[in-house]
Amino acid sequence: MPLLVCLILMLAYFFSGRDFSAESLQNYAPDNLFIAALFLIFLYVVKSLTIFFPIIVLNVLGGYLFNPVLALVVNFIGVLVELALPYWIGRASGAKFADKLCEKYPKIGEMLGGENGSNFFISYFLRAISCLPNDAVSMIFGARKIPFFTCLIASFLGTLPGVVAATLLGSTISDPSSPLFWIALVCTIAIALSSLLIYRIWKKKKEKRAD
Repeated sequence: MPLLVCLILMLAYFFSGRDFSAESLQNYAPDNLFIAALFLIFLYVVKSLTIFFPIIVLNVLGGYLFNPVLALVVNFIGVLVELALPYWIGRASGAKFADKLCEKYPKIGEMLGGENGSNFFISYFLRAISCLPNDAVSMIFGARKIPFFTCLIASFLGTLPGVVAATLLGSTISDPSSPLFWIALVCTIAIALSSLLIYRIWKKKKEKRAD
């Protein structure tokens, strides 16, 4: 049943033909702050079931809708939901489901298959590099029965810098002349580039160990 829901939402996402940018989603947000916060958290739930929907759009949208402090609180809650829900879907689906996801996303399978470190480090590392689909990673963690709170805390810490940078970017995106906007933009780009660099360094070290 959870996988069927995921499939339906993925198909709806692909065939809706709508623009899922922060600007377009802002038009659907209610004016009431509390309801708007629930609306954004609901979008995180939808994102966790679609896999392909870019989470940075929701981080930026949070910065759009609320003041920076409230935006960070709502985005943190949303990210925790987005990390937890796919985990339990994977947990309910079993080990065979994890194997299929590893085949579909070979980079994830390569990392998990070759690492013998702690669950905390692996969970943190796969989030910190931020070049892998979060929802697929969470499903694999759940299917492999990595302890939930270990996975959740480490994953949250790994995604934290990117969430903060994207939220601040959303808070200042309407004022490109703001120094904070450029700081947030540079940080967002730097996190993406450093993630790619860390992954390449890790891969080279693994190849050397294999030789």
